[in-house]
Amino acid sequence: MRRTFRIIELVLGILIIIATPVLYFMDIISGAESGIMAAVGVVIFNHANNLFNKNNKTKSKN
Repeated sequence: MRRTFRIIELVLGILIIIATPVLYFMDIISGAESGIMAAVGVVIFNHANNLFNKNNKTKSKN
């Protein structure tokens, strides 16, 4: 169950990171909004990645 949420979180982070420049160059969002959106995407992606790494380390110790 937790793994499913981590995968969803990773995919969401990647989608936000990819969508940011597309929306910016289509003039749907401004420069400041794209910066905020990219930062949120990176934070979400890093959080999920850290959870995956923490889980892998605890499994290998057991």
